[in-house]
Amino acid sequence: MPKHKPIKFESTLETTTTKEVLRIIKENKTAKTTLNATLALIAVGGVLTLGAAMPGAFSIFSNAAKNHKKRQYEEYQTIWQNFYKLKKRDDIKFTKEKDGYLIYRLTKKGKKKIKKLLLNEMKLQKPKKWDGKWRLVIFDIPETQKNTRDALRRKLEQLDFYQCQKSTWIHPFACLEEIEFLKNFFSIKPFVKLFLVEEMTDGKVLYHFKDLLKESI
Repeated sequence: MPKHKPIKFESTLETTTTKEVLRIIKENKTAKTTLNATLALIAVGGVLTLGAAMPGAFSIFSNAAKNHKKRQYEEYQTIWQNFYKLKKRDDIKFTKEKDGYLIYRLTKKGKKKIKKLLLNEMKLQKPKKWDGKWRLVIFDIPETQKNTRDALRRKLEQLDFYQCQKSTWIHPFACLEEIEFLKNFFSIKPFVKLFLVEEMTDGKVLYHFKDLLKESI
């Protein structure tokens, strides 16, 4: 395959997953040239050419970078280097040639890495104004999946959920998409439930979130 042909990346991710990947790319501006960031850019689609233009997802570069051609060129070169590394590691694969483009997409291995990246970078979005409701997560995961259960607990703790009981956690902010992702990632969908609570009278819970809620009330 001639190297001079432009490369187009087809996104095969779900819409919610794509949105989350884009958020990570935008917020983590200093890591655009890392291997994981390049994989994320590929995951959401776009075009990579030998010229100086990168349409689609690759236009996420900051305005500051666009105003400094040297920095932009260095980032661009790194993305190309990472592309070949990802290809060699079987994270992406060539599927066909169409309309002058070489079409690539994520492999199963690449998708797995994207999901792990999303897990590591996951955080709950703080609303401008809190809706006054509480999100209650309750799970009953079998003892045969103890390691998975412990991993879920660690993640909920990282997301600043409050542990009311051993398998009961609560947070004031919307987290439906995040909990669905965790259920799918850990393959524990039947064992985890999310409830919406209208009122909270537990003083310990209110105290735990008092500083966080001050900014959203």
